[in-house]
Amino acid sequence: MEIKNKYVPKGVLCLDYECKYNSRKKYYLQPDGTLKLVEQMTCNRFIFNPDNVEENNREGRIKKEQWEELLAEEYGLKHYIPEPTNKKGNINRSKRRAKSKIMDIIKCNSFDWFCTLTLNPEIIQADNYNAVIKKLNTYLDNRVRRHGLTYVGVPELHKKGNIHFHFLCNGEGLKLIHSGTYIPPCGGKPRKEYTIKKRGFKLEDCKDVFNIQDWSFGWTTAIKTYGSKEAVANYIGKYITKGENKIGGRWYYSGGKLNKPIYTYERVSFDSFDSTYEFNCDGGNFKVKTFD
Repeated sequence: MEIKNKYVPKGVLCLDYECKYNSRKKYYLQPDGTLKLVEQMTCNRFIFNPDNVEENNREGRIKKEQWEELLAEEYGLKHYIPEPTNKKGNINRSKRRAKSKIMDIIKCNSFDWFCTLTLNPEIIQADNYNAVIKKLNTYLDNRVRRHGLTYVGVPELHKKGNIHFHFLCNGEGLKLIHSGTYIPPCGGKPRKEYTIKKRGFKLEDCKDVFNIQDWSFGWTTAIKTYGSKEAVANYIGKYITKGENKIGGRWYYSGGKLNKPIYTYERVSFDSFDSTYEFNCDGGNFKVKTFD
């Protein structure tokens, strides 16, 4: 990318930050192969570095502060001093980022099953994260490699401290068997056919509940997803909101051959950028424009 000569100090090579941008566009890949623009985020600082060029203060390289100062006038950027943050604020931002990534994964992929995996304490120490995650990873990796499983999910703690998991998956990657139970139209726990009919519901109006046949460490339920992708993503994301801390150091899990958002980057005037909403954090001030 060419940099106008008037912005480059004499004798200084502009290498470290010539790929820095202050605006990022997010696209979702559509089933027909086209790209749909869904969001543009613009910051009052040059924070996007798609090529992951490392900072380098060797002689002949331009420093970050110099780079921002050189382009500030043209693009309406201003010097930003981050406000002090606290632990709770950091956790909340971490949650928001995780929920945003989950939303991206769900909107870019086709998940047709919602699954819950619980653990039998007689088979595995259900409150021992290291023991549980080792078994879970082995199971998921096997399904990904041999059966093309794609998934995204979140862990959750029972009140007693035992761990269980909620996942969205593709049906082709699962070995399912009907559980003999159904969820009535009004919602609630799975019920036997006899109970469903006794309550006056028709089976065709209920949701079939399946089990994952080869999960050998406890109990499972699997039901077909329904509703919009946004609703499904928000449903999964609520389990992140409920927790105060990451379980085992992670907010969510994902795997398989997943489609991901596609990004493009540019430089725009922050002051004149037309946004849907704004926010600020320790990285700067942000404006976000969303597209239907």
